Amino acid sequence: MRLTRRGKALVAVCVGGFVLAALFGARALNAVVLPGVVALAAGALQIRSLDPPTVDRDVPGDDFVGSTHEVTLRFRDVGRPFVGTVTDEVSEGLTSEQRETTTTVGDGPVTYSVTYETRGEHRLGPARVVGRDVFGLFERELRCSGDDSFLAYPTVYGVAGGVRRDLLALHETDSADERAEFDNLREYVRGDALRDVHWKSSAKRDDLVVQEFTADRDLVDVTIAGGTTAAGADRLAEAVASLAAALNDADVPVALALPNGRVEADADRVGRTRLLEHCARVVDGPVPTDEADVVVEARDSSVEIRLRDRRLTFDDVQGRETLSATADGPPRGTTA
Repeated sequence: MRLTRRGKALVAVCVGGFVLAALFGARALNAVVLPGVVALAAGALQIRSLDPPTVDRDVPGDDFVGSTHEVTLRFRDVGRPFVGTVTDEVSEGLTSEQRETTTTVGDGPVTYSVTYETRGEHRLGPARVVGRDVFGLFERELRCSGDDSFLAYPTVYGVAGGVRRDLLALHETDSADERAEFDNLREYVRGDALRDVHWKSSAKRDDLVVQEFTADRDLVDVTIAGGTTAAGADRLAEAVASLAAALNDADVPVALALPNGRVEADADRVGRTRLLEHCARVVDGPVPTDEADVVVEARDSSVEIRLRDRRLTFDDVQGRETLSATADGPPRGTTA
């Protein structure tokens, strides 16, 4: 418990009142000192009776770097509401300009915004409340226990068309002589065999349409292995997440082997989330295995991608479009 500036001023007035009483008589005590002493005593009793409230925090969901979300604090077990300044601690890698708010604690929620600046696991809390008495003479810091965490995913970039086709070729079974029953039609992509063009449907749509067969979709997962220096961990996370997302968009299961472990994911929204979570937690370390379809190595800001017999940089791979989050979870975006 400590005096506020107003409390210090009142103490000074009371001391002055005692001096005046000594010089000019006791009337100064009645007029100035006694009300001041009563206010100081009442404020001290009120501030001493405050206990740290319990905080319930509405935590923002996992999302991509650059996203901004609202955080809401709700206080309970307050007893009698009191005026205080609420500050919620945020971990490094997050920014917030509104996390310190003066309000009546116990009389409604406190809301502030937070922006995800870097990938990885971030924490909110504990909250700190500086309570004041009704006269504003004393203040006391109350530490509220409890914190919460969430993940910031690395930025995911579109993958250039040529590289995307090479990625998809890694998992496709050679079905030239294994054509089975008809499966579906899709738009023609440069590199598709002309024998697969469905000319009747193409004539109706004024655009080339390709027919697929069930044997064409006999797929195996694609393994991506990666390693990095400490300075290149963020770029490795972006590169691996981008490649994995491109495969996921094409309904290809993916296995990641990174310094923070291995994870396998099906080509669905749950699998997409698992891949992003794994990339968000990337740490520095060597490539775990060379027995992978794609090997990614990051040194500082330079990222090399080995795709079969090709060596590319991440700048060569990036398309024009950046994928972002959707309201209901990680996206299934398009690639450029």
